[in-house]
Amino acid sequence: MALPAVQAVRAYLPGARLVGMVRPQHVELATRISAFDEIVAAAPLVGPHRYRSWWESVRALRAERLEAALILGTSFEAALAPVAARIPVRIGFATDRRSLFLTKPLPVDPDQHRVDGLLDLVASIGARPGSDVVPLKFRRVDHEYVERFFKEAGVDTGVRPILVNPAAAKLPRAWSSTRFEQLADLLAERHAGLPILVHDHPPFKPTPGWPTHPAISLVKGASLVQLGAVVERCGLYVGNDSGPMHLAAALGIPTVGIYGPSSPDRTSPRGTLEAPHLAVSAFFECSPCREKFFDECPSPPTSDRKPPCLAQVSVETVVAEVDRMLAALDQCR
Repeated sequence: MALPAVQAVRAYLPGARLVGMVRPQHVELATRISAFDEIVAAAPLVGPHRYRSWWESVRALRAERLEAALILGTSFEAALAPVAARIPVRIGFATDRRSLFLTKPLPVDPDQHRVDGLLDLVASIGARPGSDVVPLKFRRVDHEYVERFFKEAGVDTGVRPILVNPAAAKLPRAWSSTRFEQLADLLAERHAGLPILVHDHPPFKPTPGWPTHPAISLVKGASLVQLGAVVERCGLYVGNDSGPMHLAAALGIPTVGIYGPSSPDRTSPRGTLEAPHLAVSAFFECSPCREKFFDECPSPPTSDRKPPCLAQVSVETVVAEVDRMLAALDQCR
């Protein structure tokens, strides 16, 4: 969701050196973001060497001799690192009691879409959206991985599969594994000749022996970059409200998102004519929530420990939305 803001800064300051700071697990992907000149790894969220890693990242920022920091994250630590790195101008949201660390604290609108909030942040220096900066550029090694995978999966050149992604970093946002299997099976039956790729990654736990339909292939052991390169070759992305869905949207791929405790009004991809987005949700009045299940949720969990707002999204509903998206895409071709 930060990519439009980053692109706006690059277009506004074409001659500036832009350094991105990201978590270690996202460094490889960040090197494919064309707007950045350099990437610095932030400290991991947990681990025995976290404190040492934090100081290493601070020293790396100091070495860059940066003039300003646009702090797109909202955590306390995200604002502390630029202070320790002696960056003189620090612009960010006044959240998590960190206003003293910012030279320009900005208010947060809790009802605003996060993309709009980040665009407002970079607009404070004059950057505006609407640039033609290419968001992501994959490398030859990434494309070679896709070619090998498509060949092994029997996907013909020129065919654009559907990618179904059951993975999610936040468990309360992950639809059940069983429903994702049913979704893939139904899509394979209803759309003959269209390959279905399913990302086999936690918390998804496929049933032993699944899949049995010849049109379904599992994407196993792919890195985030490799998954992105696969997504780039697909015609549609279907999955939980998660980072890879936004990666698909940034690559210009139409998306269908499944929402439970999160709200598409705040965290969905910003659909375009070329890459529309359909949100599937039960739209509970209590969404979005703090996702503290099940201490605060007024309803009991399902048998597989899913919140009721997510459990009420049926397989049939998602299939219907995918069919609607595919029909609309066919009319545009």
